[in-house]
Amino acid sequence: MQVNDKYILLLTKRFSGDLSPEESVELQEWLNQAPDNERLAADLLQAWEKGGTYGKSFVPDLDAAFLKVQSRIKQEEQPRSRVIPMSQYLVRVAAVFVLLAVGTWVYREASQPESLRVLVDRNDKQQIELPDGTRAWLRKNSTLEFPARFEGAERHVRLSGEAYFEVAHDATHPFVVDVQNGDRIKVLGTEFGVRLSDNQQRTDVFVRSGRVLFSPEMQPEGIVLTARDKATFDRNSPRLSIEKSATLNELAWQTGGLEFVSTPMEKVIGDLESHYKVKITLENPAMRSCPHTALHTTQPIEKVLESLALTHQLRVKNPAPGLYQLTGGNCQ
Repeated sequence: MQVNDKYILLLTKRFSGDLSPEESVELQEWLNQAPDNERLAADLLQAWEKGGTYGKSFVPDLDAAFLKVQSRIKQEEQPRSRVIPMSQYLVRVAAVFVLLAVGTWVYREASQPESLRVLVDRNDKQQIELPDGTRAWLRKNSTLEFPARFEGAERHVRLSGEAYFEVAHDATHPFVVDVQNGDRIKVLGTEFGVRLSDNQQRTDVFVRSGRVLFSPEMQPEGIVLTARDKATFDRNSPRLSIEKSATLNELAWQTGGLEFVSTPMEKVIGDLESHYKVKITLENPAMRSCPHTALHTTQPIEKVLESLALTHQLRVKNPAPGLYQLTGGNCQ
């Protein structure tokens, strides 16, 4: 049986997790061709697992290792008085390739910057500063992974949950947020928020300033968002929706308050309910589209509704804890 070195390399890539989907199909077709191929793969896996105990302190001389591989292959090809079964020959060659591949993997792992991981529990939020000066706020039940130092053409972080970023500007090294479900947000320098739903089916992006490229995994061409844009991608549809001139009050967990700029009253009520966890009924249908402006209010809900009533001649009733009714009103 003859074997192409390519398939040995494909097997080592499978063991290390570096095999692409196309290579996986090609390798599986080769394995299915003959039982000997499956046996060789099993022997190679055993050699790999034994080699996997090397520590990160090992730094291989890859050039020398490759020369040894070539030398071993040539020695096996020389005629000898003792006949070596082909299967043993292949296992020996495969073992040499495994040692080379393990050395390459260990060297690559040892040269990578240390990865850091920040997890925020369910009762807290946390601000952290990344190695490039970018500031990030993590909401409860969120995780952010990033390197101890950024290297390469892009600054990558990985997010699960919800976070807000103030990105340090670096025109030559874009900042990339890889969301756990495969979606991606790419920027140069801006302020924006990202939220991944618990079931990972919906991703929301809120842009406070600057420009970002939002690329859902299912629509990799992406879309450019600018200040006060909100984008939502729902995998169940699948649909990418854009809201212009959004209130961005869904970022109130980070900013600490709400703000409205000519926002329809119906939307104002919805944001107040969500932020303060109350129920508000607007009795007068004519007031639903009435615009309201209030910049960054952090007052209690009673004070906010009192100001709303004075501005629009509304009457506020509080028939039960957490329940408010707005009646009357004059939209000016």
